[in-house]
Amino acid sequence: MVAFLLLAPPLFLLAPLALLLLFSGPKTLREWLWIFLATAGSLKLLFDASSTDLTSRMISTVGLLAAAAFVVVCHALPRAPTVTRGLIAIGAAGIGLAIWVAWFSLDLRAVDAAVAAQIRSSLDRLLEGAPGEQAVATRDSADSVGRLFLGLVGLQTLLGLGLAWHWYHRIAARPLPPAPNPWQAFRFNDHFVWGAIFTLAAALLPLGEPAARVANNTLVVWVGLYAIRGLAVAQTGARSWPFPGKLLLVSFAVLALPIAFGTLVTLGLADTWLDFRNRPVPAGGSDGSHSS
Repeated sequence: MVAFLLLAPPLFLLAPLALLLLFSGPKTLREWLWIFLATAGSLKLLFDASSTDLTSRMISTVGLLAAAAFVVVCHALPRAPTVTRGLIAIGAAGIGLAIWVAWFSLDLRAVDAAVAAQIRSSLDRLLEGAPGEQAVATRDSADSVGRLFLGLVGLQTLLGLGLAWHWYHRIAARPLPPAPNPWQAFRFNDHFVWGAIFTLAAALLPLGEPAARVANNTLVVWVGLYAIRGLAVAQTGARSWPFPGKLLLVSFAVLALPIAFGTLVTLGLADTWLDFRNRPVPAGGSDGSHSS
């Protein structure tokens, strides 16, 4: 929770947590204390964003819309998995954001330019002393990342909603079902792979704006979801490894991040068909046992 608040927009966690607790009939002092803290934090963030740049206001709009939609979906679809609820919520938030952008005739190119400038500023500090060609190539990628900003925001929103659901079940006296699963059991409907396939196909077609922007940013969310699923599979597989082996694996992932990330996405996609975590153990003692 602390890591998310430090690395991602805190509103994506605080707003849904406050609304979930508020609409669950709070009765204990602990629930009301968390409602007060989460609400106060959310209002502070919204107030600060209202007087800053367009990017911050857009982030706040997405966070507030997604939080409200998530609470509605949780009450309307009590048996739906958390990931499904989250995807519906960010889809509703995306539609609301599109209406907001059209209503105020906002130019998303200004957001792209602002995000790219922030990325370049950060890269200038990180790449100080790096070879000239490498630094230039890395800075040039800032424009492409800026165009994927909304997809990254959507993925952060989904993570914030999932974390809020976990903390809601820790705090609420009578939380809504279903209870969150352990991290290593993270999965979602296998049929969602068709959504990822169709989104990839749309991203590869010359659709033009704004369809290409929507497809590319939606693809970021799908890639992030399957990377998280792959990470859960990898963590389950490495559960019995000794500590030095786990440390070596993490070190390799950090040093070869693009390869590691691609491997996790592939692993998450393959889990759709192979279901690595529920495969039967073959006879003969591959789990460490011996046949008599």
